[in-house]
Amino acid sequence: MQRKAVGIWSVLWPTLVLSTVLSLMACGAADSTVVLPGTDEAREPVALHVVCSEGIAPAIQAAAAAYGQNHPEVDITLLVRADTLAWQALQTGDAEVAVLTWLPEALGNDTWVRILSRDGLAIVVHPRNQISSLTVTQLQDLFQGRVEDWAAWGGPPGPPMVVSREAASGEAAFFQAWVMRDARTTLTAVLAPSTDAVLQYVASDLHAVGYVSTARLDGRVRAVPINGVSVDETALQTGQYPLVRTHFVLTLREPVEPARSFVQWLLEAPGQTVLSSWSLIPASDSGD
Repeated sequence: MQRKAVGIWSVLWPTLVLSTVLSLMACGAADSTVVLPGTDEAREPVALHVVCSEGIAPAIQAAAAAYGQNHPEVDITLLVRADTLAWQALQTGDAEVAVLTWLPEALGNDTWVRILSRDGLAIVVHPRNQISSLTVTQLQDLFQGRVEDWAAWGGPPGPPMVVSREAASGEAAFFQAWVMRDARTTLTAVLAPSTDAVLQYVASDLHAVGYVSTARLDGRVRAVPINGVSVDETALQTGQYPLVRTHFVLTLREPVEPARSFVQWLLEAPGQTVLSSWSLIPASDSGD
């Protein structure tokens, strides 16, 4: 008997919302049936729909692919959406499992929730903007549009260009709660539809400032230390970095198969190892 599984990725962007579809199919074969061990019986893979926050999508995509390689009996479809829309997908039955970076205010009494991992929210600027550090109070001033010239804080001459996220994203919800609090982001801010859009905009504008998951940092932008604390693995693990957030895995009720096995795999090794390889902090490394 031979088993072969290959992950095929399809990325769709309906309007401003990213939706990624992951399907696991038999390599070089037209059908996706699975022959059970010790039998001659072929069965169609069981469908499992998972929805996740756009901000940490690459890590969850990688985890789903790794799970599928060893579980060809499960066909995973992964939807990638802003947190609010991801929660709605779980409620309406479009997905059986959700991975969110921000919990909705009202959870049902039967909702099953576990801490999955953590990351930080990085404040990013153009690499040539050499501002040394920002405080949370300065961030409030920046994103309210009260700063007229970066040069006053050691940055490049010229007014900051604020880049924010749409209200449905977990990044926007976290930033509002932990940084802005009762203040509102300036109406002149650029609203980016995705993490990639933030990175692209900030990388192309010397005066831009935005925020993204620390797991999505790349050489295009520079993360500014907050309250004098740089973004690194130790600062995130110990909570010294002031903008650390938690990710959650949810089902509407106690999970059943095939969701149960997938969720258990995510919460344990090797699932946590995959998330760690994508710069997320496993729950076990954060005291949970």
